[in-house]
This record gives sequence, C-alpha cells and structure tokens, in this order.
Amino acid sequence: MTPTPDARVLERLYGADAPPFALLRRQRHDRREPAPVELLFGEAETVRSLDEAGPPGAAPGPGLLALLPFRHLAGHGLPCHDDGTPLRVLRVREHHVLPTEAFTARPLGGARPPVAWQDAGFTTTDARYEELVKEFVASDAARGGLNVLLRRDWTARLPGFGPAVAVELFRRLLTAESGAYWTFVVHTGGERPVTLVGATPQGHVGVEGGRVVMNPLCGTYRRPPDGPRAGELLPFLADRKEAEELATTVDAELAVLCGLAGPGVRVEGPFLRGMAHLLHTQCRISGPAASGARETLARALFASTVVGSPYAGACRAIRRHETTGRGYYGGLLALIGRDEAGAEELDSAAVIRTLVVDHRGGARLSVGATVGGRSSPESEAAETRVKARAVLTALTTRPPAEQPRTPAAPDADEAVRDALARRHAALSSFWTEGAAAPPAGASPVLVLDPGGDGPAGPAALVHLVTAVHGPAEVVRHDAPGAADALVRHPGPVLLASGPGRPDDPDGPRMAALHRAAASLVRERQPGGPPVAGVGLGFQLLALAALPDARVVPRTGGAGLARQVEVFGRPLTAAFPNAHAIVSGPDGRELIVLREGAVRGVQFCLESVLTTDGAGVLRHLLG
Repeated sequence: MTPTPDARVLERLYGADAPPFALLRRQRHDRREPAPVELLFGEAETVRSLDEAGPPGAAPGPGLLALLPFRHLAGHGLPCHDDGTPLRVLRVREHHVLPTEAFTARPLGGARPPVAWQDAGFTTTDARYEELVKEFVASDAARGGLNVLLRRDWTARLPGFGPAVAVELFRRLLTAESGAYWTFVVHTGGERPVTLVGATPQGHVGVEGGRVVMNPLCGTYRRPPDGPRAGELLPFLADRKEAEELATTVDAELAVLCGLAGPGVRVEGPFLRGMAHLLHTQCRISGPAASGARETLARALFASTVVGSPYAGACRAIRRHETTGRGYYGGLLALIGRDEAGAEELDSAAVIRTLVVDHRGGARLSVGATVGGRSSPESEAAETRVKARAVLTALTTRPPAEQPRTPAAPDADEAVRDALARRHAALSSFWTEGAAAPPAGASPVLVLDPGGDGPAGPAALVHLVTAVHGPAEVVRHDAPGAADALVRHPGPVLLASGPGRPDDPDGPRMAALHRAAASLVRERQPGGPPVAGVGLGFQLLALAALPDARVVPRTGGAGLARQVEVFGRPLTAAFPNAHAIVSGPDGRELIVLREGAVRGVQFCLESVLTTDGAGVLRHLLG
C-alpha cells in the first residue's frame, strides 16, 4: 500500500535524527469541535532576544515559534532566578495541517513506542510544601495583600526517550484532554535536545485581525469523573472568592494589555474552559493593537496567573521562596506569523501543565497554587496534586486507538449560562460596554506612577482617564524633577494606586511619594485644577491634608469588593489595598476625600469589580 501524504510527513518524526519540529493543536474557547493539528518543521536556534530572532517570513502562515523561559522577566527589570535557560526559536520551513485522527485513529510509524517512567515523584513532600505556604501566609507581604503562585516539581526519568516517545505522549494528551488552549510537543533537535509536551489551558497574548488579545484565567473546579453537574457547578460559579480571584487576574492582565493597545479595550466573559479533570473560569480582553506582533510579545509580561499580584511583589516573593529557577515553566510558547494580508499575527500560551524532558531523559513537571493571606496550606497542596494528576493521568495511561470523545460543553445547562451572565453583569460597564466620548478641549491630566508594580504601571487607569476625560501624561515618582513637574502642572493631577503601606517609615519610595503629596496639598488652591488620588494615591493625599488621618490594617482581608455610596450614588467598588485611612476620635474609615481642590477615593477605579469607575473619575477630575 502506498503511504498517504500525511503518513509520509509523519514518518519524519521517528528516529533519533528527527529534525526540530512542533505539533500544536490550538483550541479556541468558542470552538466546540476539536481543532486540527499543525505540524511545523524548521531550524532551531538560541537567540538573546526576540529582536535577534528577526521577523517571520513574508508568506502567510506561521514563521517563528519562540520558547521564552521564565528568566525573560529579568529583561523587564523584575527579579528572578537566572538559571541560564535559553530563549529558543524554531524557524518554520514547513507547515502542515493534519486531522486529529492522523494521531489518534491508528498507530504511527508502526508499533507504538513503550513509555517507561522511573524514579517518579515530587521533589518536595506535601508537608514541606504546606510549610512553604505557611511561611508565606505569615509574611508581611501576604498580610499586605500579596498573592503569589508558588511551585513544586514532579520529576522522573524516561529511559530511551526520543521524538517517537514524545509523539506518543502527544497522542495520549490528544485522546485524554480535549479542552486545553494548546496541546503541543516542541522538540528542539540537535545534540542536546529539549522537548516540551503539554496541554495548557492558559492562552496569553495574541494579535489577530488588528487587535491585541489576552485570555486571563483563574479559578479551579475539580471535575467529577462523569462530568460536571449544574447543581455542583453553580456553587463554584457563585463563590465570591472565586469571582474576585478571576477579577484580580483580569485587572492585572488589563494593566498589561492597556499598555499594548489603543483606545477601545473590552472585556468579555467569564467563560468556562472545560478540561478532562478540571474546569477553569476565564475572560477574553482585547483592544486595537498599537504595535506589531513581535513588539507586542516582547513588551508583554508573562501571565499573572503564573506569577501573582501585585506583579513585581509576586516576582520578589517567587525569588525568595523558590530556591531554583523555573526553566520554561511559567514562560511562553509563542507562534508568530503573517495573515493573508501580510500583517504579523501572534498566538501564545503559558507553559503550564507541561512536561519538560532534557537530552538525558530527565523529566520535570512543575505545578503551583496561588497563595494569599487567606490560603489553607492543606488545600493549596491538594490543588498542586490535582493539577499534576490531571497531566500525569493523561501521559501515563495508554488510551485506546480511537478518536477522543468530545465532552459535553460545561455551559450547556441554562442555569450555568445564567450564572455566567450574572457574573458578567457584575463587571464594570466601562470595560464591558465602553464609555461616551470625552469632552473636547479638556486640560491634560498628569498621572503620577507610584512604582512598585512592574513595567505595566497605571496603564489601565490611564486608559480610563483618556476615555473619560481626555489626554493624559504619566510621570514616574522617581523621574528627575517629578515633584516639581506635579506642582507646576496647570491641569488636573492624579496620583495612581500601587502596592505598599503608606506609613512605611523606612521606604525611600514611600518617603518620596509623601513629599510629592504634601507639596501638591500645600500648593494647590481651592477653585484651581483638582489634585486627585486613587487607592495609595488617595491615602497619601489624605495623610497630607487631614491632621488626624492615620493608617490601620484593613479588616476582612484585601482585594474584596464592597458596596459603598460615593457622590450620592451606590456602587460596588474594589479595595485592593491592605490598609485603610481612618480619622476622628471614632476611627471612621475614609472612603472619599474632598478638601478644596484635593479629592480622591480609597478604592480602585479601573478594576473590573468597580461598577462605575468612569462616573467617579468624572467627579474627581471635573
């Protein structure tokens, strides 16, 4: 029998001298049927930066597949262990689109290769991981509202591992796991090849049709073996903690996306991403792309889901609590190419739920749980076991040679759809629907970036300002002449929020912010352009303007949404700061500040949890 064209292509994957290749099934959240498998052949090389990788080819289709290690964050000025993991690029020379059945319906290249697992297990015990969680929960950072994903590693040896075994593991994932954003194998080839095999639910940044897109994902529901039942899924969807954790993740990704997109950012969802053993909630955020695909990827931080929030503080906590580098875990796989019109396009996925195998057959699967001040060490350890088991069950179980069954959509039940619709309706209308055009001729707003939260800074707040008020400029607190620029600015000044305790006696950053706030309060006259503050900015202004104002720890935990009344209107507002400002003999908490030209609000205007942030901002700057 003459081999089919598909079979002749697949035969090249077998043997020790297989060229560098990648197998990808990219499953969009809105696609019910399984996507096809893309097979890429090319040349693998190590580069120092994405700029060095150069542009994709001129032809439509994929041109470059980049493997960005976690240590890439150092290029953004963020702390991380530098373990030397290289940034690798596969330059695509061939692109084949194959049906899933080419891998699942029959043996490839003859008999299926055996897969032997030796010396398998976690490198840290449950007890040690629980101690790690306890250490973090007891830290000042956790009490200050920091959430961080802390990892643990499962390792094994795979004697005789090679491309054929990698393809067999990919086949098992295709058969067992239909809901991943990317299911993939990437094999770098060469004398010391590295192979990544995974099924990640987390897409990150993309450019498609002229829009930059991100897919923040958070929340984990452990799926029963016979599938989710609405009666069990509804409490998960109604859980306030789960809803707020997803919103916090969306807020963090919005800060990144707003620095990459032009006006008109939108939030869709939440949706359910159903996998074989887990369900996750996710949103889709997008806006007009302000840069090309490679620049967008170079500027995008890794997903906050795999780091934490606030971002810079989470990076510091990972550096402190994890003793080794992450390799590719938490990094990105990014596919850069061109659409039919010749414009660059981008799709990327976070490297989680991924087995990384070195040239000696040493395998590592990293998993983590997002830990905060309210975390249960036992629950977080259990979550890491569930995540590891979800991947390992698929990789270690030899499935039947048949096409995978596509499970029923988790949102098929009307009550589940209604619950998701209620979650959507509770989000900020500014982000879900947009706002009216800003008034013409408004004075530019000067926004003070208080620092402390990585390169994204106050990008989401600036996006809100430009949409509601008009032009805005940003000055960092540590820029030369920043304090003088704030005082001299003839229009409104807005002090943005950021991490940190406002009465920190030893922090040079906080001391500089206090000096700037005091100068603004002293120099601005009643009836002049307003000086406004949000979150930390509000706290700094309140301490400067009110003699009896003082800082106290916020009760009830950080990051919670609350019902408040502001300027005579009730709204839901997000309070991410771990400390509050109180005044008077009764210690009354201040939510709103109006002292002449000085004004502000304690909560986060740009959060998707704040239902009328746009309306409040108009009051502050008007």
